[in-house]
Amino acid sequence: MSLLYPDFLWALLLNIVPIFIHLFNYQKHETIYFSDITLFKNIEEKTKKRSQLKNLLVLISRMMILSSVIFAFCLPYRKANKITNDQNQSKIGIYLDNSFSMSRIKNNQSLLEAAKVDIINIVNDLPEKTQFFYTTNNLKSNKQFSINKSELIEDVIKTQYYPNSLTFQEITEIQKEQFKKQSIQSFILTDLQRNMFNLKEIDVTKNDRINILKYDSDQKQNISIDSVWFTESNRKINENETLKVRITNHSENEVDFQIKLNINSGEVLNQSYNKIKSLECKEVTFLFAVNSKGIKTGLITLVSNEMNCIKNDDLYYFSYNLNEEYKVVNIHNGKNNSNTYLDGLFRSVEKTKYLDVDLKNGYNEYDLKADLLILNELKFLDEKLLDNILKSTNKNLLIFPDLTNYSSYLNLFKLFKINAVSLDSSNVELDFSSMDLMYFKNIFSKKNKNIDLPFFKSHIHFNMLRNYQNLISLTNGDPLLLKFKTFNKNIYLFTSNLNTKISNLKKHALFVPVMLRIKEESSKDILKQFTVDNLNFVNLSTKVQQKGDVKIVNSLKQPTLSFFPNISQNEDASKVFLENQIEDVGHYFILKNDSLIDVISVNGVKNESIMNFVLEDEINTTVKNFGLEKSLKLWSIANHKYQNIVSQDYKTTQYWKYFILLAIIFLILEMIIIKKTA
Repeated sequence: MSLLYPDFLWALLLNIVPIFIHLFNYQKHETIYFSDITLFKNIEEKTKKRSQLKNLLVLISRMMILSSVIFAFCLPYRKANKITNDQNQSKIGIYLDNSFSMSRIKNNQSLLEAAKVDIINIVNDLPEKTQFFYTTNNLKSNKQFSINKSELIEDVIKTQYYPNSLTFQEITEIQKEQFKKQSIQSFILTDLQRNMFNLKEIDVTKNDRINILKYDSDQKQNISIDSVWFTESNRKINENETLKVRITNHSENEVDFQIKLNINSGEVLNQSYNKIKSLECKEVTFLFAVNSKGIKTGLITLVSNEMNCIKNDDLYYFSYNLNEEYKVVNIHNGKNNSNTYLDGLFRSVEKTKYLDVDLKNGYNEYDLKADLLILNELKFLDEKLLDNILKSTNKNLLIFPDLTNYSSYLNLFKLFKINAVSLDSSNVELDFSSMDLMYFKNIFSKKNKNIDLPFFKSHIHFNMLRNYQNLISLTNGDPLLLKFKTFNKNIYLFTSNLNTKISNLKKHALFVPVMLRIKEESSKDILKQFTVDNLNFVNLSTKVQQKGDVKIVNSLKQPTLSFFPNISQNEDASKVFLENQIEDVGHYFILKNDSLIDVISVNGVKNESIMNFVLEDEINTTVKNFGLEKSLKLWSIANHKYQNIVSQDYKTTQYWKYFILLAIIFLILEMIIIKKTA
């Protein structure tokens, strides 16, 4: 026999209470004086022995009553020595979905806490020698080795919400690794959001046994912060800026909400009260001004009523860097009709200094010092100019090649490790659908079906020999705008140019937003915002080396997280690796010798906010359609049928009822003893 809660045995010490009663209560006596007690001697001896026996029996019965009740509360049970089915059940896999959607409430308890209770109930009915593989959405905390029952329960109790989730495919892949490619015997406890349910892609065999425990709640109303962006491309000091916040209502009801803006812990405080209709996306506008340059950390807070059942997605973190005047230098050879367009564009942008440099008139070192250096159809790139450009302190280089003499750029392309194959003179258009939507985020709200796209009569065809980011392509699949990093510079390379004989790009409506986004990102005015599932590395705004003086903390005042990241130098570029280091949302500050050099703003994944869950009938139908009936089994949590999972696979006998019956029997015996000996 085993006890489910052996720690409760301490209550057996309460048996000292009836012992004290026995020792002290029955010692009380009163002396009565008689002239002759000869006649009472026999009576006294008989009564004393009878009374002592009665008191002893009452004491024993009371101790047995108390002990029986205590053992009943310890939940005694007997486990079979042999598991009933033919699976390898000496090891059990447990996956607990600790994503934000599991914070929904049912019966005054979160789904996560309910799942924790069920795990403890399940594993306590398993043999003591059973080993467990415990998995959550936090990959860093998952172990590849097995743990025992007490270790599992301890890990389950400590499990907190995590801002990312795993798909069914990822869960089964992890468990297969844990089971060393052997048959899986596991339990998956989840609310089964639709984004994780991808049975088409899972790899299970007929020997695998995966039990799905699906949790549900009547709370399916939620609103969330979808995205944040500035309407202007450059940041300003002491002037109003417009910040847009997109809110999404995932429920079937109209919701009242309050939204708050906080920048740099009180430098900017703003709030707005709004309503949002069912299943609507709404943009909220904030107007504000900051009075100093430097790194700015922002926090958007969403406050709503009980209709908002997931609170974890009501915070949104972002940051940006507000610099001083931004310098753009346009370098060209002689007259170029595109200079007028570049001049008009950048001189109209606030906080921007534009300089036009004609190489025919010579140049100096100051001319090459720019935040954005534009090489505009240079007919010749001599080695001295090229060497000066690559050694200059500018961080961003934008190149429009001269297509009439593109062979003069071959040395430059070679340095960039890209191979120019040929000059393509076919007439093609810009492919709007190919534009990198992450890079050009919030610039284009929708595409007009009849949009007139810019054309290009000639462009350079490349074979790429290094990593690059293709920001825009042409309709024939060739890249139009490439971005890559080398020589500690961000290189923006157009495969065509702005010459009116070749392209109408400079006269097209797309020209201004594309150029301003290049300027915006190269000036670091763009908002920095990451998701916790996409944090492999970040590029630093300054060049640093890890010598023990660069660390990342989650607070500048009282950090609860601090670590020294791995930093790599790739052609003078600093890259900070963060994989599995940051596990929660918030601002993370990069310090060098305790001086702030950059900020990483981390948010949760967006799909956790969507109130779309797979129904039980749909799961059973899908399992049947894919022929997975022997491998996957769905259990109803609503009817508390999880106990049947254990009773099918393991034989257990519970004895707590017998101890309650035993306590009742001793209580009756005590009453009989007292009554018969009265």
